[in-house]
Amino acid sequence: MHLHRFTFYLLIFSILFVSVEAFISVWKSHYTFGLYSMNMLAPAISFMVLVFVIRKQIGTSKRFWVIIAIGVACELIAQTIWGSYEWVWSMEAPEIGIADLFWYSSSFLYLIALYVRLKSSGERTRHLLDSAILLISISVISWGYLVKPAYYGNDDLDFFTLGVDLIYPVTSVLRFFILVVWLLNGERRFNSKALLFLMGGFVCYVFGDLLYLFLIDIHHMDSLETWIDPFWASASFCLALAGLYSLNPASRPILTGDTRSVRILRFSVPYIGLLLFVGLFSAGQPLNSIFFAGLTSIIVLIFVRQVMFLLDCEKLLEQLKHALERSEYLASYDSLTGLLNRRTFEQELTIMLSSAAVRQEQVAVLFFDLDKFKIVNDLYGHHTGDLLLQAVAEHMTLLQHEGMRCARFGGDEFVISIATPSEWIGRLDEIAGIIIQGIPQRFELEGNVINTSLSVGIAVFPDHALNVTDLIKRADQNMYLAKRGGSFSP
Repeated sequence: MHLHRFTFYLLIFSILFVSVEAFISVWKSHYTFGLYSMNMLAPAISFMVLVFVIRKQIGTSKRFWVIIAIGVACELIAQTIWGSYEWVWSMEAPEIGIADLFWYSSSFLYLIALYVRLKSSGERTRHLLDSAILLISISVISWGYLVKPAYYGNDDLDFFTLGVDLIYPVTSVLRFFILVVWLLNGERRFNSKALLFLMGGFVCYVFGDLLYLFLIDIHHMDSLETWIDPFWASASFCLALAGLYSLNPASRPILTGDTRSVRILRFSVPYIGLLLFVGLFSAGQPLNSIFFAGLTSIIVLIFVRQVMFLLDCEKLLEQLKHALERSEYLASYDSLTGLLNRRTFEQELTIMLSSAAVRQEQVAVLFFDLDKFKIVNDLYGHHTGDLLLQAVAEHMTLLQHEGMRCARFGGDEFVISIATPSEWIGRLDEIAGIIIQGIPQRFELEGNVINTSLSVGIAVFPDHALNVTDLIKRADQNMYLAKRGGSFSP
C-alpha cells in the first residue's frame, strides 16, 4: 500500500478509535472489558506501525524511533498489566504497582529519545537547561497556586502516591518544552507534519497526566478516570503518525529561526521563568521556601547557561579565526607547493617597486621554467609531475634569503624577486647560477628517476620595465631566449 494512503487511513482510524473510546468512557463511566481492550489496542497498533517505520529509517533517525517504539511497547505492557488485575486476577489494581514501572520507563525513554536526537552534547545540554528553567518555573507556580491549594486541609490525600504520580506530568511537560525549544531553533531534521504529530502526542500526555493528577490523585474523582484514557490513546496514535510522516523528506521548519521575532523569543527562553518569579514577587507573593528554592535554582541554571553560551562564543570565535587564517593562507599561497601564488606575488612586487622607486633602488625578477616538464607528465603521469614540482619548490625555499620572495606562477613556472642593492646588479648571473646549481638535476620519485633542468630569465627594475606586468613579461621573454640558447641574459 502506498505510504501516503496508509498514513491517511491510520489517521482516519485513529480519529474514529479515539472518538468511540471517548463515547464509551462517558457513557459507561466505569471500566469495561472493551475499554481495557482499547487501552491495550492503541499502543499495540502504534508499536506495529513504529516497527514498520524503524525498518525504513537509518542513522540517528532510526535510533530515535527505536527508543520511541520501546517506549510505546512499555505503554502496552503497562496497560496490559493494569487491565489484567481485574479481568485476569480479579483484584483491584494497586495505586503504585508493576504497571507504573513500565509507565515510568515509557516516560523516561521518550526523554532519552529527544536527548539522543539532538546533534551535539553542547546542544543537548543547552536545550535541557532551557527546558529545565521553564519546567521549574511552571512547577513551582503550579504547586503554589494549583496543587497546594487543592490538597490543603485534605486529610485523605496520599502524599507518596501524589509524589510518584507527579513524575508523569513533570516528564510530559519537560518533553513538551524540549519540542518547543526545537521549534524556536528552526528544527529541520523532522518533516513539519512529523514534528506537529510528535508535539501533539506529547501534548496529549501532558493533558492526560495533569488531569489524572488533579481529578484522581487530589480530588479522588475515580468515576472520571475512564474519561482520561482517550488522551493516552491519542498520544500513542500521534507518535505512530509522526513516525510515518518522518519517512517523507524533511521540509522547511514550522517556525523560521531567521525571523527577528523568533530569534528574540528563542534567546528569551531562559529568562521567561525568571520574569515569572519577578512578576509574582512584584504582585506581593511571599518568598516561602518553595519559591526561594525555585528562584535559586533558576538563577543557578541561567548562570550555567550563560557560561556555556560565552564558552560557545569563544569557541566559535577561535574557529572563525582559524578559518580566516586558513582562507587567507589559501588565498595567498599555492596549494601544491606552499609557495606564494601569482596574485600575492604580484601584489608584493608592486609594493617593492613603489618602495624601490622612492629610494632609487633596483628590483630584479628571476623567471624559472622546468625543461621538458611536459614529457615528465606524459611519461609518468600528473601525480609524479606534482611530486617533481613540490621537490623543486622545497629546494627553492631552502635557497631563499632575506629580501627574496619565491612564487609559483602556475604549471612549471617559478618566479623569484630580489630587492637588490646596486652592487648586486653585476652578480645577478651568479645568483641565478647558485639557485640553479642548488636544485638537483636528478630526482627519484616513487621509484622513477627523473632528470630535469631549469632555464631562467632575468629582468631588472627600472632598467627593463617600470611596472609589474612589463617586468615579469620581460623576465619571461628572457627565460625563453635562455631556453633556446642554453644560457640566460638580462
